[in-house]
Parts: sequence; structure tokens; C-alpha cells
Amino acid sequence: MSKAYRILAVLLLTFGLFVSAGETTQALAKKSKKTSWFKKASRKIKRNIKKSAKKTRRAIVKAGSSATNAVMDSAVKTKSKITGKKAKKTWVKGHYKKGNKKHTKGHFRKVSKKGKKKSSGSGNYASNQPLPPANDPVLPNF
Repeated sequence: MSKAYRILAVLLLTFGLFVSAGETTQALAKKSKKTSWFKKASRKIKRNIKKSAKKTRRAIVKAGSSATNAVMDSAVKTKSKITGKKAKKTWVKGHYKKGNKKHTKGHFRKVSKKGKKKSSGSGNYASNQPLPPANDPVLPNF
């Protein structure tokens, strides 16, 4: 029996060594596996096609936004000429935002009145009106 136990122990030990050695060689084989030139080239071509398609799509969208902008600007201008009033709204052209690179559609926005200066009461003299008479300190006031 002791001989059978020894043989069994040796077999289990060798089996364990073979199993562990096989795992390390498989792990090394996965790490050292090289990709072929054809596969690398096809990946690069695929990436370049995707980039160019994205750029083309953006260019088409920008061209469409420009056309819409021209139409809307002319409509706003025409309406202000017909009514004789200044436009309250203006058209904002569709654009891509820098940070998140998403397209914002064209839309109307209100024209702000921040650019106008308010006239003050004291400095509201026209250039053709004479200045008010100044009190001369030398002459007596009656």
C-alpha cells in the first residue's frame, strides 16, 4: 500500500506541474500574439473612413445651416421693411459647439437693447441751439 501511495503522490505531483505549466504557456501565448499587417492596415483604413465620413457630414450640415440662415435673414429684413419697424427678433445660425461638439439648430432670439445709450436731461442740447446765457460775475445782476 505504501508503494501505491507513493506512485499516486508522484502522479498527482507531475499532473499538477503539467497543468500549471500549461496555464503559464497559454497566458504567455496570448500576450505575445502578434497582429498581422493586413489586420492593422484594415483597422487604420476603417478609422480614416469613419473620420472622413464625420467631417463630410459636418460640412453638409454647416452648408444647410448657412442656406437656412440666408433665407431667414432675408425674411426678417423683408418683414422689417414692410412693417417699417425694427425687428424684435433675429435668426441665430445653426452651429457646432466647441466643448461638446454637438450641433445646435438655428433659432430666433430677441434683439437686446443693451447697445442703446440713454440720454441724460442736462446734456441734451442740439448743436444748432444757442447755449443758455451765462451769468458774468463782473456785471451786476438785476
